[in-house]
Order: sequence, then structure tokens, then C-alpha cells
Amino acid sequence: MSNDQEVSFEAHHGQQLVLADEHRFMTLVCGRRWGKDHLACIKILSHSLSHVSPRGGKIYAWLNPVYNPQGKESFRVFRMFAESGGLIQKSIETPPMEIRLTNGDKVVFFSADQPDNLRGGQYDGVIINEAGLISDLEDLWAGPIAAMLLDRAGWAWLQGTPKGKGPLHKFFLRGLSKTLDDGKPNPWKSFRFPTKTNPFIPAEELDRLHDELPEDMFQQEFLAEFLDSGGEVFRGLDLMRARSENTKLLSQSDMCRVGVDLAKHTDFTTLIALDPASNVIGFDRFNNLDWSIITLRIERFCSRYRGTVVLDASGVGDPIYDNLATRGLAIRPVKFTNEKKAQMVQNLMLLIEEDILRIPWPDNVHGVDNDTAHIWKELEAYSYTITATGRIRYEAPKGFYDDCVTALFLAASEMAPQMSSHQLYAAVEAEREIGEASHDY
Repeated sequence: MSNDQEVSFEAHHGQQLVLADEHRFMTLVCGRRWGKDHLACIKILSHSLSHVSPRGGKIYAWLNPVYNPQGKESFRVFRMFAESGGLIQKSIETPPMEIRLTNGDKVVFFSADQPDNLRGGQYDGVIINEAGLISDLEDLWAGPIAAMLLDRAGWAWLQGTPKGKGPLHKFFLRGLSKTLDDGKPNPWKSFRFPTKTNPFIPAEELDRLHDELPEDMFQQEFLAEFLDSGGEVFRGLDLMRARSENTKLLSQSDMCRVGVDLAKHTDFTTLIALDPASNVIGFDRFNNLDWSIITLRIERFCSRYRGTVVLDASGVGDPIYDNLATRGLAIRPVKFTNEKKAQMVQNLMLLIEEDILRIPWPDNVHGVDNDTAHIWKELEAYSYTITATGRIRYEAPKGFYDDCVTALFLAASEMAPQMSSHQLYAAVEAEREIGEASHDY
């Protein structure tokens, strides 16, 4: 490959600083959309173009937390950069995905959830992408990764957005000092860049996200700050649990708001009823029933908890909605888009943080179907991820359900975060006490 081959890439100031650094090991902590993936592509390609290996063709590894979707996106981005410089000889899209360059070098894309695939390989460099999402990062480094860099004296970049003060934070701390305890030069170097240091991101877009997101979420995802907690969506659950001590399920009530999340395949159909005081007073959860039985069960539930019904009508929900609408229920269908779902989740986040909702603790509930432990468990586990395109996606972690959360934010979707009846009562009582006290003077 001739030395005049190059890849066109306009690096901003922060990226230039990283590319100019000569440390063997690097931890790069960045806010979303800073450009770390693009920078990693340039790191590999520039090393491939500028270094000659006595072993022949150089081999690079790109490691993602899971193979899909991060693996495919990383593969796509790298191929785009390599194609722009006419550097691709062949690309293989079947696992393990691989791109072979015209000079004989190659880049292989792996998944951190299959670490055994890394063993035995010899690599000139490795990119550990979204390292904050790899829970066993330390074991992964001490095991296969450190070993696979020995033979070729390879380099490594660990890059990602913070996820609490997990393993990535430890690697970040490792690279803050210039020397080791014994006075030798530190082979590690750490960088941290918030999203705003990327001049290609409009400032008004960051301002919008700052207004829309909870402060700690914005700090973590866009300011690249290591927080004591990371990933959980609903904060204030401990306070809500303490103040829900006397909340109980009721057999029936009027003026309710009922949220209905319909089952898909083996998931659960879940119904949650909120009373005017924003107490969860009705709860039902079931699966593996015919559509006719599901319709009947929803109808009976709504006959006990009368009011507005908000139903997930995405996909399989359409026939259920049609059947229920003909039976006189005040029902509002919701077809989810990513934006619509995000709005409803964020509304629920605020309702919880502002101490408006009450959910019965399982000790106050009897019966398997009515076990509100399902609600609490899902609220505690519910998390968010940032897609490759920079969008926030709210979802249950792998192995968890989210039907209770969905039913709850549907039921709460017509509520704006404001003073609840709990807070209103407390305010009235406080004013009354002040009034009574004023008569003592």
C-alpha cells in the first residue's frame, strides 16, 4: 500500500489530542455523539498505513458488549471509513465479521459476551467499544485481552460513556497519573470529553436534551461524568415505598385511569388502575390466554375500576381495542413510537420523583395475580440505553419483563406532574396549623 493513501476525516480538537497521544493503553470517556467510534476507525487505519509488522499482515480486534446491534453498527462505520480511502479488499458480514484491507491487514469484530472467541489470537491493536456496558471488563482485560496483545506488543483503547462508577471508572483512574508507583512512565492515559466539545453537535440540541432529561442522566450521558448510580430510570422509589405503607388494593372504585399492556407471545397482559389520588388500587397480570378470554378479563376489570382506559394498541392491540370499544368503554388507544414511549416514561419518572404516586407494597396484597412485587421489581430494574443514532431507548434489561411499567405509565399518561392529593392534603393541613397558631398571639 502506498504511503499516499489516506482517509478523509475532519478531526475536531479533542480528537486531534487523542490521535497525537502515544501512550500504549488509553481510556477514552466521552459523552454521546462525541465521535469516539469515528476516531477509533481512524486510529486503526492510520496505524495500519503507517506501521510495518515483521510478522506480516497486522490484525486488529474490535470488541463490543454484544454482537448486535453494536457489532453491526461498528462494522458499518469502519467499512464506511475504509471504503472512503479505497482500502477494502473484502468484507465478511457473517460472525465473526471481518474486514480485510488492501495491504493484507484485517479487522475482526468480536462480542464481549463470548470471550472465549478471543483466546489464542494475536493482535496489533484492540478497540474495546462501549466499555462502560461490560460488567466483567476487569476479568476480560486480565484474561484474554492482555494475553492477545503480548506477542505483537499491541495497543488498546477502552472507550465509552460512563455507566455509574463501574469497571470503566477504575481504568479511567489508572490513566490519570504520568508515572507509576515505582516512578516508571505510566503506559496508560485517560481522556474525558463531554459532548459539547464536539463542535459539530448543535448547542441548541444539547440544550433541548438538558431540558428533557433528568439531570443525572444528562450528566452521565452527555457530560461524561461518573455518577454513583448509572442506568436506572426511576429514582425516588425508596421514598415512594416508605410513603406507600398504608396503600392497599381496592375491590372497586370510580373515576379511575386504567392502563392496559397487552401480551405478545409469552409476555404478560397487565392491567393497573389509578384512583384520583394517584394510588394504584387495582392490579391484574396474566398470560397464555386466548384473545376472547383476554377481552373478557379486561372488561370485567374495567367494570370494577370505572373510568378512562388507556390501552396499548400497537400491533396485536387493534382487535382488542375494537372489541372493547363496541362494549361502551371509555377507551383511548395508544400506538407506540419511540418518541411517544419516551414521553410517557419520562412523565412517570417525574411523577415518582415528585412523590405523587403510591403503589401497595406486596405485604398489603393477597393473591398471586395481584402480587404488586412485580411492579416494584420492574420499576427497580427498568433501564435505558442510547442507540447508535443517539436516541434514548427505555426498556427492561435482558431477562426482565416490563409489562407492569408499561401499564403504569399508560395509566399515568393523562397526569401531568403537579401537586397530588397527598401533597394537597399536606399543604392544607400545614396552612390550617399556621392559621391556628396565628390565633395564639
